[in-house]
Amino acid sequence: MMRIPLKVCLCFLLTIVLSQCKTVTINGEVNDEELVETKNKQITDSIVLGEMFTIYELPYAYDHTIIYNSKDSKWHLYGIVADNRQFIHLTADSLTQRGWSKQKEFRYKGQEIWAPHIIKNADTFYMYYTSIGVPRQIRYAVSKDLYNWEHPTEEPLFAYSNEITNNQKNKDPMVFKHGDIWIMYFSMLKDDKHWVVGYSTSKDLINWEGPKICFDEHTENPGVESPFVVKRGEYYYLTLSARPTWPYGGQDIFKSKSPFLWQTSDLVKRINPWHAAEIMRDLDGKWYYSRSSGNQHDFRMAELFWNDGLDEEETSMPVPNR
Repeated sequence: MMRIPLKVCLCFLLTIVLSQCKTVTINGEVNDEELVETKNKQITDSIVLGEMFTIYELPYAYDHTIIYNSKDSKWHLYGIVADNRQFIHLTADSLTQRGWSKQKEFRYKGQEIWAPHIIKNADTFYMYYTSIGVPRQIRYAVSKDLYNWEHPTEEPLFAYSNEITNNQKNKDPMVFKHGDIWIMYFSMLKDDKHWVVGYSTSKDLINWEGPKICFDEHTENPGVESPFVVKRGEYYYLTLSARPTWPYGGQDIFKSKSPFLWQTSDLVKRINPWHAAEIMRDLDGKWYYSRSSGNQHDFRMAELFWNDGLDEEETSMPVPNR
């Protein structure tokens, strides 16, 4: 029997292993995907972003929200700009078009305001945002058309305190529908110095119970900015900004079977650099990941590929109604 030299065998095995690895280029950087063995040999938990592009340029851009309005067939963006005392309002006929149209800005009594998030329930749009003061407050406004807003009450929804501090600095609200209740996620202090992702629950979008904690790294760094949650099948994806520390860093995506608890071990993707991401779906069903680039002077976006085998499963973010 012919003997094959050991060196040849090793080269052959190495060739096979390398052939199973996959690399992708993301925004000019090469990233190795993590391959996970499944029955049908699909790649799972290998979230990939397509080419990043700018949708609007301006001197300062940060936390924002994007939503589609079927009544005027336009996409609407509200986001932090300038001195943080107004939200810029942009509209577009297409989610991915370059150069959106500027509309009348949103203000609240000249106060400093942060991080708007907009949802629609029945025929009403709700905007949740942070009003900066001592203590910080979560407020809301309502609209029928995304252009004209009113505050049903001058009282904040909440301004949490505990036995250690009267200002838990709650900020960056995001509202998510779970069964017959609503969950509001936000960044907050659990005592007087440790940052966590907190949440409150409501049945009517106005009266909220809480707070409780769904993500805790026991850190004094506020690396839990701009929480955003999407359900796909039986899994809940949580994306956070300023990772690992504020103010710079990337975006981490965690995956859990509960909308009330994520662990650091649930991390499935880190995207760096990135900040204040929002996830949305276009009218054709494609997913997108938006970014505010801060001092880089623009709002950006990239197509999002989940690669988790759950594209046909139920999601909290269906294709928008035209």
